[in-house]
Amino acid sequence: APPMLLLGAVAPMLVTRLSVGGVPVGRAAGSVSAAGTLGSLAGTFAATHWFVPTFGCRVALTIAGAVLLVAGACLAIGRRRAIGAALVAVCVGVAFGHTGPLRAPGLGRELLAERESRYQFLQVLREPIPTGTNRTLLVINEALDSFHSVAIDGSVFTAGAYYDWHALAPLLVDPGHRVAGLRALSIGDAAGSLRAVYAGVHAGMAVDAVDIDPACMELGAEFFRGEKAVGEVAALDGRVYLHQARRRWHIIHVDAYAHQIYVPAHLASREFFRLARDRLEAGGVLACNVGALHAADPVLRAIGTTIAGVFGHAIALQVPRSRNFLVIARNGERPNVALLPLVPSGEERLTAVDMEHWLEVLRTAADPQRWHDVGSGGVELDDDRPVLDQLLHRSYLDRAGEPGAIIPCAGTTDPAGAEIAAYAAAHRADWPAVVQAVTTSRMATAYLRELAGDARWSLRQLRAAAAEYEAAKGLTEDPAVHGRLTQKTFDLQVDCQPLFAAEAAASRNGWLLGALLGGLFGSSILVGALQRRVA
Repeated sequence: APPMLLLGAVAPMLVTRLSVGGVPVGRAAGSVSAAGTLGSLAGTFAATHWFVPTFGCRVALTIAGAVLLVAGACLAIGRRRAIGAALVAVCVGVAFGHTGPLRAPGLGRELLAERESRYQFLQVLREPIPTGTNRTLLVINEALDSFHSVAIDGSVFTAGAYYDWHALAPLLVDPGHRVAGLRALSIGDAAGSLRAVYAGVHAGMAVDAVDIDPACMELGAEFFRGEKAVGEVAALDGRVYLHQARRRWHIIHVDAYAHQIYVPAHLASREFFRLARDRLEAGGVLACNVGALHAADPVLRAIGTTIAGVFGHAIALQVPRSRNFLVIARNGERPNVALLPLVPSGEERLTAVDMEHWLEVLRTAADPQRWHDVGSGGVELDDDRPVLDQLLHRSYLDRAGEPGAIIPCAGTTDPAGAEIAAYAAAHRADWPAVVQAVTTSRMATAYLRELAGDARWSLRQLRAAAAEYEAAKGLTEDPAVHGRLTQKTFDLQVDCQPLFAAEAAASRNGWLLGALLGGLFGSSILVGALQRRVA
């Protein structure tokens, strides 16, 4: 803010200097404005198409600052010019002398690489996980609490992340589960996590990959070196790729995001899904990764309603312990998830741990109660009405009304009956129903409070979830239950730490903004005094 305030004072001071030198005020103001317009045009195009893509933000900002200092030094006279030149040299040297990361990795994380692409800021991080091994993450921009690709050392899976669940899609193409010869397309492939899962679970299947940012794919090839499914790789916008393609696929995966949580509007419209359907073989499956907190989430409902308008149906499975939904539609009859195999083939390619994980994925997905019909209840999206950002704000970012108190148990239902209802709702990941079941109980129990904490954690009511777990601890003396609640409380704190840190920074910045506005009046007086002195 202070540099921008001083830069804003440059133009009126220049007009004053020109008018004092005999130039009419109108011409002086016009000349300064014209020069500023030309400079803005040159700076906009140079920064966008040359400086940032070629040199990165750090060098680009250093060059911009150096140009301003050089301009000031050129206008100086006598000793001031020498001082200005020395100041330029010192500032540029300090700027280029800083070789550390643009953003320091979090505690316990090792920075492997960082890169500024034409689209975003990328970092590759490695961190230990509770299983005793490490995971590698590709994160973008602020990377608050998400990642774009992940790899677990010694496993073909991603420790339960949504990539593992997308491997169900080929099994829904053919009720006979003959996946040999099928071909998939991964839109938003990033570093290739989905192709790595395919290579382990559906060996022999070809997976074509497309991502708008070639830097993601380059980092994937360098740091995510596990075996990946073979196929064509293209650095292109997913919709453009589909439009230009002449091939058909049996599965199309859509996992494209901008700024971590925003689904690009042109990859979630009626027109896009029609294009995807036209590129699917008969019986082919569309699988979309949609971020949502619950089955009634407005973003999920809007995308599901739009898909159903094209395919005739849309069903969704919430990935356990995440805010990700796997949305499925079939180019033909609605898929019957109950026909998913419970004994997969290809076990010789998986370790015992990976096989057990894959069996658990299959058992969970084969339960029809886990799936939600999301083909109605939302606004239908089209290219002329990209409202996804507003819907996302309603579903996830607007946390002003987040309740912090525990849920009251003020109903008439017997606690045992309420526990059974809450457990059933939790089993199918219906978190609003869990909350409703807790409220119907006539008294609280430790188990009800624990389920309420799980539900509110999944609904991103983070402080409320912590309060529920603490309340549950006070209702039990069982050491095993107390230990489980303590572990959940710790895991919740780890999950919430980036969000709470961001909220603290926002609160601090609010006070700083107040102080800045308070000093703005005094700064204006100072600038006015400088102008009068120059005049």
